[in-house]
Amino acid sequence: MREKFAFLTLFITVLLFGVVNGGGLYEEMIVAPVWSASPPESFALIQPPDGLALINFWIPFHIAANIFVIIALIMNWKAKKRRTYLLVVLGLYAIIRIVTFAYFAPEITFFQNTPAEGPFSPELAARAELWTMLCWLRTIGEIGINILLLLALIQPGFQRDTRLSSR
Repeated sequence: MREKFAFLTLFITVLLFGVVNGGGLYEEMIVAPVWSASPPESFALIQPPDGLALINFWIPFHIAANIFVIIALIMNWKAKKRRTYLLVVLGLYAIIRIVTFAYFAPEITFFQNTPAEGPFSPELAARAELWTMLCWLRTIGEIGINILLLLALIQPGFQRDTRLSSR
């Protein structure tokens, strides 16, 4: 039963990161080019009350991903190959989250709080362009995490002691 639950937690983690990957790709390919096109006016797309509420998507999925990657690691601790992949995933994910809180979140908050009125600003455009370019790197890292999770998923589960079962 424990082995099935370990597999299930890992499977759910893969699914959660799949959603995160889809959201990241959607945001990078569809949303970011629009909100960053002509700042500050284009920032209105991500500003309250009528703009996209990006945190309504990202916060719940990242909280769930945080929880499930830890549960998956705990539940798969005795499966050495899975554990190795999950430790790498946890390390990479921690780096991405630290960078997100240090740079991406404050920057997008700045864009969301910058008044959308006024003439085109080359400085804001450069800042938004840098944010979107770096966001691609973050998205690639999250795709890498999902690949590592898929590799963990196909690894053997717990190894049974065959000496005990032959008696």
